[in-house]
Amino acid sequence: MTVANPHRGQLGFEVAGNRWVFAFTTNALCAVEEEFDLKDISELETVLATSPSLRTIRKLFRIGLTDCHPEMSDLEAGQIMEAVGGLEPSLELIMRAVEQAFPEAAKGGSADPRGAAPKPKAGARGTGPGSTKRGAKSKD
Repeated sequence: MTVANPHRGQLGFEVAGNRWVFAFTTNALCAVEEEFDLKDISELETVLATSPSLRTIRKLFRIGLTDCHPEMSDLEAGQIMEAVGGLEPSLELIMRAVEQAFPEAAKGGSADPRGAAPKPKAGARGTGPGSTKRGAKSKD
């Protein structure tokens, strides 16, 4: 039985007594870029916003399930989509899974993986000239 781990960006759901887990991991997102010929994953929003076809949604559904269910095929993904209730509920699951994988983006956060690291707070210890000498001293 596969169990979803929300701390790893996974979303679990149950259909007809079977547990399934979406995981839009690095490998899954690379597969999305390849399948849809995207320059980068940020273009996925455009794909989803322009009335995606049933084939597009089925591909996303399959890719999202592949990391936890490696033998997933388009045919099986389509059957699971039907059991879920069709196009709309399937698209809703995909959107929730993407939000689970990127919680900062889902909350309207400003996380930018390409941006500069935040500056340390004043007085914070680090590796610069103001840091403590090598080794810890006991307070005996």
